[in-house]
Amino acid sequence: MPDLGIRAYISAIVISVVLVGVGYAAYRYQSMSSELLETKATLVQQEAENARLADISNRNAEAAKRADEDRRAAVDALEFAQGGIAVNSKTSRLSEADIDAAPDSDDGAVAPVLENLRKARFGSAK
Repeated sequence: MPDLGIRAYISAIVISVVLVGVGYAAYRYQSMSSELLETKATLVQQEAENARLADISNRNAEAAKRADEDRRAAVDALEFAQGGIAVNSKTSRLSEADIDAAPDSDDGAVAPVLENLRKARFGSAK
């Protein structure tokens, strides 16, 4: 009979250890399930944030592209204007040289307003 008491005592210990092990496993399962749900929620939030940031990045890229196109158009317009100014300047210098090189016999009566303009523009050398 004493053997039966020891067996019952050992069985109770084994059952207790098994129950504690099952309880701990259930606790860990519940804890890991909770962590998994939190991780999934965080993942959903991060994916939404990534989509938002990708949208902002795409809009910024489009704005940068438009700004670059505008800059190129402005540079083209300035280069065109610079070319026109250079042509006008060359033509003006050639005209001034022709006027300066013209003999006095080519000079004649000029309306006072034009004479004043000539003096203001080219000086009063002639």
